[in-house]
Parts: sequence; structure tokens; C-alpha cells
Amino acid sequence: MTKIALIFILFLGAQTFTQGQQQHVLDSLEIQVGQSKTDSAKIDFLNELSNRYLAYQPQKSKQYAEEALQLSQTVGYKRGEAIALNRLGEYEFRQGNYAKAIELTTASLKLAEQLNDSSTMAMAYRVLGNINTFGFKRFDQALQYQLKAFTIYEKLNDKRNIASFYGNITWIYGTTGQNLEEGHRLADRGIQLSDSLKDYQLLSYNYNSKGLLYLKEDRLDSALRYFILSNSIAEKSNDNAVIAYNKSIIGEIYLLRENHKTAIDWFSQSLKESRELNLREVLKNSYLGLARCYAGIKDYQRAYQYHLQYDELSNTILNWETTQKALITELEFAEEKREAKIAELELANKQARLEKIIYIIFFGVVLIAMLIITLLVTKNNHQRLETNRLLQEKNEEIALQNERLRQTNTVKDKLFSIISHDLRTPLASLKGLLAMVLRHDISDKEFKELGPKLNNLVIGTNETLENLFQWSHSQMNGWAHHPKLVNLFDLADRCLALFNESAKTKGIHLTNTINKDQTVFADENQLELIIRNLINNAIKFTQQGGQVILDAKEEANHIVAIRISDTGIGMDEDQVRNLFSIKEIHSTRGTSGEKGTGLGLQLCKEMTENNGGTITVTSAPGKGSAFTVRLKASG
Repeated sequence: MTKIALIFILFLGAQTFTQGQQQHVLDSLEIQVGQSKTDSAKIDFLNELSNRYLAYQPQKSKQYAEEALQLSQTVGYKRGEAIALNRLGEYEFRQGNYAKAIELTTASLKLAEQLNDSSTMAMAYRVLGNINTFGFKRFDQALQYQLKAFTIYEKLNDKRNIASFYGNITWIYGTTGQNLEEGHRLADRGIQLSDSLKDYQLLSYNYNSKGLLYLKEDRLDSALRYFILSNSIAEKSNDNAVIAYNKSIIGEIYLLRENHKTAIDWFSQSLKESRELNLREVLKNSYLGLARCYAGIKDYQRAYQYHLQYDELSNTILNWETTQKALITELEFAEEKREAKIAELELANKQARLEKIIYIIFFGVVLIAMLIITLLVTKNNHQRLETNRLLQEKNEEIALQNERLRQTNTVKDKLFSIISHDLRTPLASLKGLLAMVLRHDISDKEFKELGPKLNNLVIGTNETLENLFQWSHSQMNGWAHHPKLVNLFDLADRCLALFNESAKTKGIHLTNTINKDQTVFADENQLELIIRNLINNAIKFTQQGGQVILDAKEEANHIVAIRISDTGIGMDEDQVRNLFSIKEIHSTRGTSGEKGTGLGLQLCKEMTENNGGTITVTSAPGKGSAFTVRLKASG
């Protein structure tokens, strides 16, 4: 996986030394590894080497941690195994592999809890807190983990990690805008403690967090002062990641002051350094800042170029975050299955013990009286039948859940296949075209000739992303529904305007014949997405010189029938029958090679039904198609 460089290296717990001090310590530890007289001592030195190399040579850190883990498991040294798992978890976190990091760190935590090893538990809580803070931005969970770690560090009187905690919590408050007053109090503690420890790198981070609080409060002068202080100290300690981050924020402050030229200077410095360090979040912020600055001084060509780079990097980060979240979901599902299996085994053991007790009682009672024996046998048979009945019900329920899961996985695999093909291909084409422009491989005239194709790529990709976003949002959260009276003519006009260029390219005539006073009772955002998807679908499957018509009429029972018809290629009966089935989603191509997933029509069906309506289609090969959406005319 591509490395996601992290900013707050110190907050994650790395040791801070000068280069000479650090190398001396590393040399000494490597000598002691070779001279260790016991396996446990060698493992401890390997784990410490892993920790020391983490911020400077991460691959070497991973190598030492894996060696420590293997040796610990071989000799049965559980504490060494827990620490090695923690080191590997932190390595994966710094590489941006959050799912793997959570898996390794959770294993470390469970082992440390079994050993009642508070120090290793605190390390695990700290890493889990940082994953949720800097990785997934799940700040409530992050605070819980950070507070657990802080409680242990207080008991251990670990001042350095306490100061690191102050910086982490201040960063969370500064990012979320919550508890800013408490954030200032903690930041001041962190600054004071860092200064007393003479840990200037940690002091730089705490100044940074203090500046973030002032920035959140729009106190720009104070924020600028602390970020410059942080940057000055970071430059002395050659902490390039923090330097790049600080310069980006300083540029943002000057941009807020509308001092565009100074802002451009800071953003440009940050851009150069963050690109060298692969700090993608900082790089993205610098691209956006430069785009806004050049727009502010009316240099729209440069503004556009930087905004394109910002969009490309944003999409890359979004795809990576989506992958990580999917992996986390799979990890959580596997954990739930494991816990369910444990519960099932515990229930089976409990039943086995219960049956054993029943049989003991049974044979004891035989000696007393046949009557009691008969009663007990009857009772036992009844219990067994009831238990079998319950087990049968559970088995049927599990079988049903497995079938649902199988169907869900089938749809998921199909969607991921579509996403991989229908998003990657146009983005790759767009990337290649822009690269040719930047290298001046094509002339302005040739670029203008490619304009319609570029526009279609962007529109198609945007529609796919919008539909995927709406569909995934509905699967997780359901549809928000805010119905009101909507002017249907105006809404249809807005939708048609979005497709003027793509229709013009294919010579397709768009017509709105809806009455200007026609209204309908529906959620406006959902209705707009329905009509937009149907227009896009009609244009896609209509040949050059065709026609797309929007009309509406009132029917019985206060129903408005909205009709989007085209003169396109049409569909056969099988296509019409499977058109709105989520199981039948697959990539399609329009009359000019336009790509589509079919997800838009599924969204149309779901949103129409969410508004209490229906959607139907009539079509025949070569005779075009007509989609009719029926909704209430009033509430």
C-alpha cells in the first residue's frame, strides 16, 4: 500500500534525539543484541531497536519487530510478543494500513491485558487513539483510548508521554472546535512540561496545537504567532514534516487576511517540502490554497491548474480511505463471527454440563422410586425436544442470514468491479490528457478539439460518483425525506441545462413541454436526482440527431405523471424486466461509447418509492424508451 506520511510523529510516541545521539544509541543496542545471554534480553533489545528506528528508517523498524515477534513466539515470551505486535501495529499505522494496524494493536492489547502489563496496554491504547485521531477522524473513540493511556501514564509518572497526550487532546479540540477553553488549558500544560523536559521537538508540536486552537477561534494574529514559533523550533531540529505542515497553515492564515502574494510564498514552500516527504494531506491543502490565492489575484489559468491537481489528489485519498473502511468493516465482521462462535461453544458446553447433571440425578432417583424416575425421564425428554426445537430455529435463522450475506457479497463484488473499471478508466484518460497538456505535447487547438471528450469524461465520472455516493448513503443511513411543493417546470429546466453541452455534442434536441405552473409534492433534491439520471440515461442511449422530451400531466386521484421519453435505441422485454434490479447492475455503453453502471436507475426507483410514487418504463428496440414517474400533486 502507498505510504501515507504522517505529521505528528512525536505525538505518536517516537523518541527525540540529535542525530549523533540517536546513532550512538542505535549502535549500542545492536551490539547488545549480539551479546545477549538470554532470549528475553535479546527480544527486549530488538523491540527497543524497532522503536528507535520507527521514525527514521521504518522498514528497519519492521524488520526488528518481526524478528522479535518470531523469537518471542518460539520461546514463549509473551510480554516480548505483545510489545512486538504493538511495534508492528504502529508501523502499519504510519504506512496508512489502518485495518492491519488495528488488527495487530488489538492483538497486542489483548495479550497485555492477559499479562496485566499496564505499560504495554498504554502503548496499545495510544496507537489505537492515534489511528482514530489522525486516520479515521473518529474523535470520540480517539478520546476514549487517549484517556485510558493517559490514566496509565499518570500512574507511571511518564512525563514525556503525558506531554504528548496534552498535544494530542489539544489537536482534537482544535480540529473539532469543541472544548476550546479546555484545549488552551491543556496546551499551556503541554508547553510548560515540554519546556521543563528540554524536549524542543515536543515543544514545537504543542505550540502547533496552541496555534490550531487560535485558528479555530478566528484569532489570526495569535494563531500566526504560535505557528511561526512552532516552525522556528522545527527548523532548528530539522523536523521537515512539521515544517511543511506549519507553512501550509501559515499560508492559509495569510489567505484569510487576503494577503495573496505572501500566502502564495508560504504555500509554495509547503508544496515543495510536502511533495518530497509524500505528505499527501498537507500537499492537498497546499494545492487548494494556491488555487484560491491565484483566483484571488485573477490568475485563473494557474488557479485552474492547481485545482485540477487538488481534485486528482483528493480522489486518490478518497479511494484509499474507502478501501481502508471496507477492510475495517470486514475485520469487525470477522470479529463478530468469532465472538458468536465462542458464544455458541459456551452454550454447547453449558448444555453438556446440564445434561450430565440431569443424568446423575436420574440414576440417583432410580434408587428411590420408579415414579420419580418416570417423571424425570418425561421432563428430560421434554427439555430435549425444546432444546432441539430452539436449535432448529437457530439453524434456520443462521441459514437465512448466510443467504442474505451471500447475496450482499455478490452485489458488493459486482459494484466494486464496476467502480474499478468505470472510474479508473476515465480518470486514467483524464490524467493522460492533462499530462500531455502540461508537457505541451498537444497544441491549444488540439486541446480545444478534445474539449467535448474531456467534458463527457468529467460528466460521466461525476454522475457515477454522485450515484455511488447516494446509493451507499442510502444503504448505511436510509433516505432523508423532506417533501414540499416543487415547481416541476423550473426543476426540469435546471436539469436540462446541465446536459446542454453533452446533448449538443450528439446533436440531440432537448425539449421541456411541462406546464410552467405545474407543481408536485416531493423531496426536491431526490426528485432532481431522479430527473437528472433519467435525462442522462436518455441522452446516452439516443443516436445523433435524436430527441429527448420532458412532459407532465395530472391523472386521477391527484397524481402527476412525469414522462421522460427519447427516440433512442430502445430495449427488449428482458432488458425492461431486469432494468430496476440491483442484482442486474452491470457496465453499459451508450450510442457514443458513454459508460454507465445502471446504478442510477436503481437510485431512481428507490427515491421514487421513498416519495410514495412509482416508476414505469415502456420501450421497444429501435423505437426509443419512455420512463414515467408518478407522484402526488399535493401533500
